[in-house]
Amino acid sequence: MSPLPRTLVALALLASCGGGGGGDGTPPPEPANVLVLVLDDVGVDMLGAYGVHPSFPPTPNIDALVADGVLFERCYTPPSCSPTRAAVLTGRLSFRTGIGQPISELLPEPALDLDERTIPEVLAAGSARPVATSAIGKWHLGSESIGGPHHPNLQGFEWFDGSLGNLFTNQTYFNYAKIRNGVRYTSTVYATPDQVNAALGRIAVMPEPWFLWLGFNAAHTPLHAPPANLHTYALSGAPDDSPYEHYCAMVQALDTELGRLLAGIAPDVRARTTVILLGDNGSPQQVVIPPSVPSQSKGSLFEGGVRVPLVISGHQVAARGQRCASLVQTVDLFPTIVGLFGADLAQGIGDSRPIDGLDLAPYLANVAAAPLRDFVVVDKFEPNGFGPYTDQGAMVRDARWKLIRRSGQPDAFFDLQGVEREGVDLNGGPLDGEQQKALARLQHWLDSSLP
Repeated sequence: MSPLPRTLVALALLASCGGGGGGDGTPPPEPANVLVLVLDDVGVDMLGAYGVHPSFPPTPNIDALVADGVLFERCYTPPSCSPTRAAVLTGRLSFRTGIGQPISELLPEPALDLDERTIPEVLAAGSARPVATSAIGKWHLGSESIGGPHHPNLQGFEWFDGSLGNLFTNQTYFNYAKIRNGVRYTSTVYATPDQVNAALGRIAVMPEPWFLWLGFNAAHTPLHAPPANLHTYALSGAPDDSPYEHYCAMVQALDTELGRLLAGIAPDVRARTTVILLGDNGSPQQVVIPPSVPSQSKGSLFEGGVRVPLVISGHQVAARGQRCASLVQTVDLFPTIVGLFGADLAQGIGDSRPIDGLDLAPYLANVAAAPLRDFVVVDKFEPNGFGPYTDQGAMVRDARWKLIRRSGQPDAFFDLQGVEREGVDLNGGPLDGEQQKALARLQHWLDSSLP
């Protein structure tokens, strides 16, 4: 069977057949919890476990998750925060949700529509037993015209405590506006431990099984010096004068608090918890240093913008301490999480809307399992909504070749065999027979995957 039909068949089966157990009369698994940790603006170049950059901040607690789980070497996502969050929570590509760029949460603009079926909503409708749900930290999916401060709760979370978006408009990590179940208030506790405190508070009172979404603001701007007890960097001067060092301190502080979070969960509860750690996009341009390329980082369709960390660790992972080289996308986390709870995906969705994600469970048992995907595809556009757009772009890649398409430019074509970054655009010169076939194949996949 040719690559495209095989992939489309897999998507159709997922959309129609449900995920996990419980839909075929078999009993659901024993109570199991899922903790999702979203790192903001932390690319693979900033984590030593990926080995793609010679310089990186110390992250021993993330390294411990890697040692106890599966590290996905090639995970792809939209190159900015709101589209990735929408992809994970709905299992749908950006053109389906209408979220193609970061949402201005304080403006009356398009946001994630309340008709979208999110993970907590699917769990509520498709699980054999109740699943408690909470979201902590950065949300960045609603706007003043869609949901406002109630957006996380209207999208199915029983409890929300966090910021609606980035810490801008005179906010800092030490003083920022928060929402708790629709009620606005101000926090004067440094944001990263503040979010860990809120997460531990919810874990302590939620009945099992539970699903907790923790979206850290770190290490997104504004750059700053974290509390000294959370990092080992000797920082001085303004953050803009040494952005890389301040950013690294923020990442190390994030890792320190992540360790406190995991250590603060009761051992028996932790033993029943699967932890999913992911990045929402690549590292930001102002902190990227050679050999990474600033212009090919966050916001771009190059590897530095769309290839992100993904680690799944703990309770329901058999292939611990291993690396998966297969291509995956952040939309895959939607059916994967539903499956970890043994919920019925089709019942939880309740209609025939397309789902682009594929359950990663085979890789959690065996990282060498047959590839679920022949290619991955990412789209971006602005403004949010369903057009017309002022700018559009997309990328598609298989195990070796990659194509980038941007408004008003010829398709860019790259050979990624044995390299971490794109290098020279092959489409600018003559192509041999193998390259011509690869380019045509990628163009066909992209044309058939996106409108």
